[in-house]
Amino acid sequence: MSQKSCASNTNSNAPKGGSRPRLLLLDDDEALVLPIARFMREQGYDVVTAHEPEEGEALLAHEKFDLVVLDLALTRFGREGLRILRSIRAADPWLPVVVMSGYVPPDVEQEARRLGADEVLTKPQPLPELARVVESILGSRRDGK
Repeated sequence: MSQKSCASNTNSNAPKGGSRPRLLLLDDDEALVLPIARFMREQGYDVVTAHEPEEGEALLAHEKFDLVVLDLALTRFGREGLRILRSIRAADPWLPVVVMSGYVPPDVEQEARRLGADEVLTKPQPLPELARVVESILGSRRDGK
């Protein structure tokens, strides 16, 4: 099931601007998603999590997000993330997407970038670095870059 943050934003590290940016974390590894979600909430983001491709796709179809963090290998069959990235781009070519995976072969990274991934990261990524990447992408979008 997805989790939504309802806590008020009192963090001085919160992203600049009015409302809290909404992130979707789509990854089948709950042990990894939970600490990322907690950390990003502490940084001032509204975070929704999904652990199954279908759940993530339903959320993307019915809710608005400012950025998606997407696992490339969502299922044991791998590369499910590339399919979801294609569908995200078809529905919203401007929605920022950060893709992550435990191992990203060069051809898969190239394909993810060709499909429009804003950033490709290897897991596990230090949480402050992930927050920096997210804020950099969202900041450049706010600044019109």
